[in-house]
This record gives sequence, C-alpha cells and structure tokens, in this order.
Amino acid sequence: MIAIGMAALPSRFSHLPKIIPTLLEQCDIMYIHINGANDCPAFLKKESKIKLSFSNKNLGGQMAFRGYPQTQGYYFCVDDDLIYPVNYVERMVALMKAHNNNIIACVHGSSFDYRAPIKQVFKNKTNPHLSYKGLDVDSQVLIPGVGTSCMHSSSFIVKPSDFPYQNMRDAFIACKAAKEGVPIIAIKRPDNWIQKMGGPTAITKDKDYDNRIDQLFEKHIAYFKKQGDSM
Repeated sequence: MIAIGMAALPSRFSHLPKIIPTLLEQCDIMYIHINGANDCPAFLKKESKIKLSFSNKNLGGQMAFRGYPQTQGYYFCVDDDLIYPVNYVERMVALMKAHNNNIIACVHGSSFDYRAPIKQVFKNKTNPHLSYKGLDVDSQVLIPGVGTSCMHSSSFIVKPSDFPYQNMRDAFIACKAAKEGVPIIAIKRPDNWIQKMGGPTAITKDKDYDNRIDQLFEKHIAYFKKQGDSM
C-alpha cells in the first residue's frame, strides 16, 4: 500500500489544486487533516482516495501522521507548500527497497555535531540538503525534513499522539529514528525536483521552541552518537 498524509492549513488552500492531483495519481489513499477549520475546498471532498478530518484549532503538523496506524506499507508525509514530482513515489520507494525498507527516505535532510554541547541544534545544522537543491548521491543524515519523507510500517511507525510538542516533527522523528537505529537517507535528485511555494508558517520559532528541541536531542544524544559514528 502507498499512503500519503498531509496536515493542511486554511491559509494554504490555494496551493492544494497544484499539489494534490499529482500525489493522488501516485497513491492508494491520502489522509488530509485540516488544521483550524471545519471545511475545505470542494474538490477534496469529491476524491474517493482522500480521507478528510478536521479540527477547530491547529493541532500541529504531526496530524499528517493520522493515517499511519492504519497503514500496512509505505507512508509518505507531505507538506501543503511543496509541489512534488510525478515520479516522487516511484523514486522514494525504490530507495526504500534498496535498503529492505529499513530506513526513512527523505529529500530535505541535515545533520548536527553530536559530539559538541547541545545548543540551538536547529540553528547549527550541518550538511544541509535542501529539498529544492540537487544531490549527487544518496546521503545519510541525522535529521529528516519530515514533509519530504517516506517510511514503512514494517520498520518504523508513529501516530500523532506520540509527539510531545506541536510542530516539532523533524526533531521528534530524528530522535525516534536514532533511538530505534533506523537510518535516514536523503535521496539523490536534480535541482528543483521538489518545488517550494510561498505562504505563512504556523511555527513560532522562539527561545522556548529552541530549548524544547535541545532538551529532546540531549535526551537522545547517546543514540545520535551511535547512529552518527556508523555513518
């Protein structure tokens, strides 16, 4: 099974006609959670592959994982401000299969200096592989861009209630993968394989946000050292 999950913001509804059709052609089912509204564009309601859910308030990007517990197979987490290519699922699944589905595949990815004191991890990332930039070779990283990721239910599973804080998907998935010994690999691709769209963000990146991420990484640092030393 190929399942895709998205957490969509009403402020980005205008993006969806450019994003959704290409993804629907590549999956068996798509879970879309609408954060902060009880309605959505009409075309979403007409698509038999789409399973919709709604919340009056923004429950966070982790709602993209709403359908994962019901999935047996590949689960893609996508964003509502990125345009994905027509061969996205095919290429990502091929990378997963090359590693017996025992990895997390991603496009956007980065690492950090796990030997240095933990301080503002997300502001001091190393080796960033940005989603819209090309990459010459598949490259292992420690932190995935979850909105460009693929996982398999046989080796990794997560549900929205697992996340300790809202809108910290990348940090939580990085820590969970390190703890479980699941490598994260950024896929080889050309420039602009994924295209970024404009729009507001729902994430407030203040001092508390940075501190929570640092605390999470500090708690898992032994796992990161083991994962990083094996790269």
